[in-house]
Amino acid sequence: MNNFIHRRLGRLLAGDRAAAAWLYDEFAPGLYHRLTLRYRHVAGVEPVDLLHDAFVFFLRPNNRALREFLHRTPPAECSSAALEKRLWDLACGLATNRRRSAWSRRAVPMAEIRETTEESNAERGTIARDSLKKLDRCIEAETQEGYLYYQMRYVDGLKPRQIAAATGQPVGEVYRLRSALDRALRRCAERLGLSTP
Repeated sequence: MNNFIHRRLGRLLAGDRAAAAWLYDEFAPGLYHRLTLRYRHVAGVEPVDLLHDAFVFFLRPNNRALREFLHRTPPAECSSAALEKRLWDLACGLATNRRRSAWSRRAVPMAEIRETTEESNAERGTIARDSLKKLDRCIEAETQEGYLYYQMRYVDGLKPRQIAAATGQPVGEVYRLRSALDRALRRCAERLGLSTP
């Protein structure tokens, strides 16, 4: 069985998308079950997002995480348990950062809780929130990798080196994701008629 998994992962590195589908079909259900049991009651953490993002990082185009896993895990040790542990550790790292970010966001600035009686201010706020939601959906549709960087950098508040540590990728790769996000942001802003700096 160990050699079978190692061969499948080798085919995935060679560009076999059926192997990628096998990986997800084989390991996503059990991983999602474990993530749900552990994180379903944790504020700011959604098990389905952890699952999705763990696989996005593991299967990103350059396959760096997968290559490192195969380099560190010879065929004799490449078991289902070892592979699931790698995905689990990655998902838990994401969860830890999101949980920390969720707690920090509970400190609401006073300016945000002041009541206003000006209808125009309320209307502007509604329009701004609606625009941000549209922008968020557009970025996610444009680039999954860039959107994941956006979530970790600007929603979770992590710095590039923290993102690199959480995902196990070099800082240079994190900056490449930032460039992908910047391009998607410009395209979406133009499409939605929003101004960008």
